[in-house]
Amino acid sequence: MSDKALVQVKNLSSGYGKKQILSDVNFDVNANEIVGLLGVNGCGKTTLIKTMCKIIPGNGEMLLNGEDASLWSSRKFSKNCSLVPQKSGITIDISVLDVVLMGFNPFISLLGRPTKKMVAEAEKLLGLFGIEDRKYDSFLTLSEGQKQLVIIARALVADTNIVFMDEPESSLDFSVRYDMMNILRRQIVGKDKCALISLHDVNLALNLCDRLLLIKDGKVSSTIDVRSEDKGSIEQKLQKIYGSVRLMLVTDEANKESLIMVKAN
Repeated sequence: MSDKALVQVKNLSSGYGKKQILSDVNFDVNANEIVGLLGVNGCGKTTLIKTMCKIIPGNGEMLLNGEDASLWSSRKFSKNCSLVPQKSGITIDISVLDVVLMGFNPFISLLGRPTKKMVAEAEKLLGLFGIEDRKYDSFLTLSEGQKQLVIIARALVADTNIVFMDEPESSLDFSVRYDMMNILRRQIVGKDKCALISLHDVNLALNLCDRLLLIKDGKVSSTIDVRSEDKGSIEQKLQKIYGSVRLMLVTDEANKESLIMVKAN
């Protein structure tokens, strides 16, 4: 497996109009890893994802796949990177399958149609998420959680090697969140791809991300290497973000250990 940096950010700043939200942000995301963004509301997680995806402008250096992404057209960006936004923005009557097939749009000519192979890949992902039986239903008739899974499938179907996600777990039930992240790991790790994900669920991040970037006051305050860092060090870094919290190590019936963050007394 490669440890090549697919995402490199140096001295990045951005915001909305004259209001600066991020300043002097620096980090890398390597191939074969999932990096989570954690922080309290308003810290800049969503702003960072939007800046990375060229939705809002930023200053600084941003290399994607080793290239200066500021020089990329929207089409080239979409061929290299996928995005799961907080809201789908879909308000028209369109089938679930057609929503997933949108992920192939950068690879299809203006009047072209998805190939049989593309349709098969879309159906496969819907099957992984347990909603293939809804593929011909209108997207608008789905629950919010099912809509979120369809948008995640849309992001993964094009097989880009960089995936950005903005709070993908927000509409998902507890168990579905973990299923979604496990599917994501199988799509990313070992395939020279990477993902940068903004998350609210700290426990999900602790157990299914490889590294965590803790965002505070528009900067990366610290980094956690979940796979190798000791519990005490992780706890101290989380306390600087979330205040009086503690980490507990729990073991399930299969003797698999997990870290759980709880509020301290």
